[in-house]
Amino acid sequence: MNNVIIDSVTTPEFVMDYASFGNGEQAFVLLPGLSLLPVTPMAKAVAMQYRKFHKDYKVYLFDRKRDVKMGYTIAQMAQDTATAMRSLGIKNAHIMGCSQGGMIAQIIAANHPELVSKLVLCCTAAAPSKMAEKVLGNWIKLAQEGDVAKLNRDVFAHIYSAAFYEKNAQSFALAENLGSEQDLKRFVALGSACQDYDSRELLAHIQCPTLVVGSNIDNVLSGESSIELAQALQCKLIMYDEYGHAAFDEAPDLHDHLLEFFQER
Repeated sequence: MNNVIIDSVTTPEFVMDYASFGNGEQAFVLLPGLSLLPVTPMAKAVAMQYRKFHKDYKVYLFDRKRDVKMGYTIAQMAQDTATAMRSLGIKNAHIMGCSQGGMIAQIIAANHPELVSKLVLCCTAAAPSKMAEKVLGNWIKLAQEGDVAKLNRDVFAHIYSAAFYEKNAQSFALAENLGSEQDLKRFVALGSACQDYDSRELLAHIQCPTLVVGSNIDNVLSGESSIELAQALQCKLIMYDEYGHAAFDEAPDLHDHLLEFFQER
């Protein structure tokens, strides 16, 4: 993937890293979920995963801003991402937010409608479920204790289906010790933001065409969260039965569904 560009947006308030790839005119923004490590260093792998979009779309993959501190809210993440999009001249974009990225995407769509033409919300929620409170609480505890390997194992086991986890067990084992002390502090701050998030009053302000994608075996935010979100938005819903919270990585037909949704008039 020789057309992958990794760069950053610098403003007086923050620096945000991003990657871009693809040759099309339509902007397609990817907002990933909570992770221990930044996603832009993995941009080439993401570009390969999204190769069906290269011809007709210019894809942007945004990290959270650098230098995250405790108290950084989802609303602030959304505002900073919107500012970064404007700095790059992005508007009328198709935005796909996954997990925490979906929380950010909801606020961008509600507060900055000129930036969003179509919205995809994958395995996300408008407010934390009881399941989410328990799972996120445990992840934050493990990060605070500095147990990188145990945290990574628990994250992998929760976000992927059992079949996918077993199939890729060797790769997960190689990755379980990745993460520095600074990465752990950043994870605690970003994870804590999910615990205080509630966009339910904003949903009525989302007017663009929206697709919700969820999983009935989502062991992080719960499948019910995706169903409730689609009902509140009165939009199309795709629910998977065999893929986990990271159905956006597991489901082989998801990109075909996205292309169909993007091409609808």
